[in-house]
Amino acid sequence: MRHGDRVKKLGRTKHHRDALLKNLCRALFIFERIRTTLPKAKEARRLAERLLEIAKRNDLSARRHVYRYLPDHKLVKIVCEEIAPRFVNRHGGYTRIIRLGPRLGDGAEMSILELVETADDATIDQRRKLIERRHIVETGKKDKKKEKKEKKVKEKKPKPAPDEKPKTAPAEKPKPSAPKVDKKKKKKAVKAEKKAKKKIKAKKKRK
Repeated sequence: MRHGDRVKKLGRTKHHRDALLKNLCRALFIFERIRTTLPKAKEARRLAERLLEIAKRNDLSARRHVYRYLPDHKLVKIVCEEIAPRFVNRHGGYTRIIRLGPRLGDGAEMSILELVETADDATIDQRRKLIERRHIVETGKKDKKKEKKEKKVKEKKPKPAPDEKPKTAPAEKPKPSAPKVDKKKKKKAVKAEKKAKKKIKAKKKRK
């Protein structure tokens, strides 16, 4: 039962929903303004405000807590050192939702989720480029690691010499199978034996 459970499911499983909200908060802290549906904006707002409240402390435990939801060291640094200090004198209400009306395709109610105090466009653009560059570098490192692993696996496999033939196990000779006996013929033979025995017994009695 879900009595008193205020979490909206958003038509997703728990893991899918958590990933969605993390991605929305990540986009919000990078661009400081995102456009999404109203139910998603309301749920992302709860997580974003909780992270900003924790990031205002700007200590090691706070950074680790933020990193759980935003696994990017550069972004955690931006949230704790650039965004959170703007709200030092504010107790809650760090974001706002602006309703945009229904979407043309499916009629879903759209909205804008943004921070109350935003930076200028130049700093936001610079931040976006920095994080994108970091993402490209990290993906390149992962690709290189995969290539190294594949090379090691290939080197471990022994290659057969050109003159030597690959050793194969000698083929087993098929075992001689017993000759097939027809069941009908067998029954006839048994009956014939019984008849012959009866005749011999009858002759002995006559004598």
